[in-house]
Amino acid sequence: MRRFYHSTTLRLNEIVRLDDFAARHLVQVLRAKLDDKAILFNGDGHDYKVQIKSIDRNDVSVKVLEKNKNSSESPLKIQLYQALSTNEKMDWVIQKAIELGVHSITPILTQRSLIKLTDDKRNKKNQHWQQIALSACEQSGRSIIPKVNDIISLETCFTSMALKVGELRYLLNPYVKNSLKANKIDAAPDGIKLVIGPEGGFTENEVSFIESHDFKSVMLGPRILRTETAPIASIAILQSIYGDFV
Repeated sequence: MRRFYHSTTLRLNEIVRLDDFAARHLVQVLRAKLDDKAILFNGDGHDYKVQIKSIDRNDVSVKVLEKNKNSSESPLKIQLYQALSTNEKMDWVIQKAIELGVHSITPILTQRSLIKLTDDKRNKKNQHWQQIALSACEQSGRSIIPKVNDIISLETCFTSMALKVGELRYLLNPYVKNSLKANKIDAAPDGIKLVIGPEGGFTENEVSFIESHDFKSVMLGPRILRTETAPIASIAILQSIYGDFV
């Protein structure tokens, strides 16, 4: 049964008009008919089973039949800090990281970031990325929507970041011998912060700066991964060690 994001509160037995995107997709792509069913989610952690009650061109109204708790959220809260990269790479990282269960994503500007954005373009980028997040939740079955934060400078991001008890902080660094696997702890961590560098890597000063804020440099293996590969591999490993991957 297809899932769609709905932007407002949903209540049992209520008749609601679908958001434009969901309505168009149901009518134009899926050729939905009266009494067909679908699943809606609005970010509150529940799935809502609905039935189509009226179709007028691309205007679709549905009745809410069921409200069910969604159990797809990972118990592991991974916050990804991803150095800003070129358009397609950043889109791909956001999509796949959310499919893998990441809790939030913060794009960070570094000395070797290849894109320079005006304030207007930053806002448009963030809206675009949040839409990617919604689509990734629709596809992967999540009902809590991870936040894609505003683009922030590396210095601003880490300077104000207070360390929480039980939190793990990792900086992926292919030039160290300290492996992620070797840093495994027995207790479940109270969240993980993961930092990934840009295409050209962090500068030495940036690495020192991040490490000075309680981040531990770790590597995954003997090969250097691309900036869009590194977060996906890291999140999958962390979910396997501490999360809900089996």
